[in-house]
Amino acid sequence: MADTLPTIPPQTAGEPAGPVLSPLWVVMVADERALRCYGPVLRRLAVGLIDEVAELSLLSLGRSKLLRYVPSPPIRLITETRGYRTPIRRINMTDRQTTIHSPYWYYIDRLFPQRRVRRLTDTLRPFKPNLLHALSEQQIDLVRQISRQLQVRYVVSLLDADPARALLSDPLCAGVFCCYSSICRQLRRRYPRRKRRIQFLPIGTHLGKEVTCFSRPAAAPVLMYCGPLTEGRGLSELLQAVQLISESGPLPQLLLSGNGPYQHQLWRQAKELAIQQQVHFLPPVESMLSISDAYKVVFREVDIFVQPWPVKRWRPELLEAMSIGNAVVAVDSINHDLIVKDKTALTVDFGQVDQLAEALQELIHHPERARALAANAQQHLRRHFLTSRMIDRLVRVYRQAVQEAATVPAPKEAV
Repeated sequence: MADTLPTIPPQTAGEPAGPVLSPLWVVMVADERALRCYGPVLRRLAVGLIDEVAELSLLSLGRSKLLRYVPSPPIRLITETRGYRTPIRRINMTDRQTTIHSPYWYYIDRLFPQRRVRRLTDTLRPFKPNLLHALSEQQIDLVRQISRQLQVRYVVSLLDADPARALLSDPLCAGVFCCYSSICRQLRRRYPRRKRRIQFLPIGTHLGKEVTCFSRPAAAPVLMYCGPLTEGRGLSELLQAVQLISESGPLPQLLLSGNGPYQHQLWRQAKELAIQQQVHFLPPVESMLSISDAYKVVFREVDIFVQPWPVKRWRPELLEAMSIGNAVVAVDSINHDLIVKDKTALTVDFGQVDQLAEALQELIHHPERARALAANAQQHLRRHFLTSRMIDRLVRVYRQAVQEAATVPAPKEAV
């Protein structure tokens, strides 16, 4: 947590005013996968930037239900949809959003990728952005090409534990934001000459006012898993652990939130273990309620959040569960800054049913231990994972990138 941006000393009375800061006209770029990774953080990020950025747009590469979380206006939504079969480009503009109609057949853009770049560039050019922000590493190549066409700089957020796609050698790349401190250190070792561009930017949240786990003494303990219902996620072991702890104590209720091809097999396993009355399959959290605080509303009814597999890509569920005051049992991961062994979560080895059952049983039979664990997790978030701190760091790098671009000419794209 020691990675911080240099602080800017306040101006004192009698000192000459500093240089006039250029207004920030920023376009954030994301696809469906990135929007799901951010989840409710997307709204907090957008709302926090409204006061700092003169013009803020979100270019969504596709149509997503998560865009309803974005306050538009004042944020300009630019969406890409596939809806015409002729080569004529169409752009529909309303007060709320701009819609780019792309070719109906996706392979056309695969065969002629520059057509898509020109289409997106022509749409963004009238808005005169001076900075692009790729919200995940999946958009690096596209944002890099658009930035060269518009002659503006860009920054990239890394949500994955694999930083191989970071283009730190590109002079137009003004910064790389790592949501994991381990990835930040790894990149700085790999690129020592460019470590100033590499920033540790933990994704922030808002904290609940109280600890919610085991706040209903008469109710049965509620466990919850959020994520894909696919093989290799530790879900089979989780069902076995629930069956073990049900033999010697209160019957816990297990909520499995997500979708995937493994759901039918999990249901069959629950019937074989005779715990089908305790296992409940739910849709993804963002699909349950059409409100920006859907995660927090759902997690208020949960006592223990379970992460039975090592997550390598950032997901918002663990952060939101901790913020609302859930006790956490998670597979040990040295790369995850939210998980501090025996302080913010009880950790177990991946695939170990006995360890998982023992950790769950300890929290169920000792609610005071669970509440203390949840309170420690909230304190950890208060120190390192607040939305306000995330916005402050982000705006500083935005301003620095725009000021540097005003003094150093950007390289021209070869024709």
